[in-house]
Amino acid sequence: MVNLYSKKEKFIEGLVETAGCNKEFAEEHFMNFAPMYEIGNEIDFLLSEAARLRSRYPKILVAPLFYRIEDNNFHLIKE
Repeated sequence: MVNLYSKKEKFIEGLVETAGCNKEFAEEHFMNFAPMYEIGNEIDFLLSEAARLRSRYPKILVAPLFYRIEDNNFHLIKE
């Protein structure tokens, strides 16, 4: 998830309203798990993940595709 910390309050509100968590638990949950799921730059992450998958599964074709919400299209990222 990109820019996860900028979405902290919405994330916590969602846990409280949708999942039924109390606010203290929701805040603690966010602070404990956000560092594990934060993606600094989505393109850098996509390229490193493509390289990781290629090395792990050498017979499988891995293409770094990026879905952009703004134009509703997939984009092939040149390496």
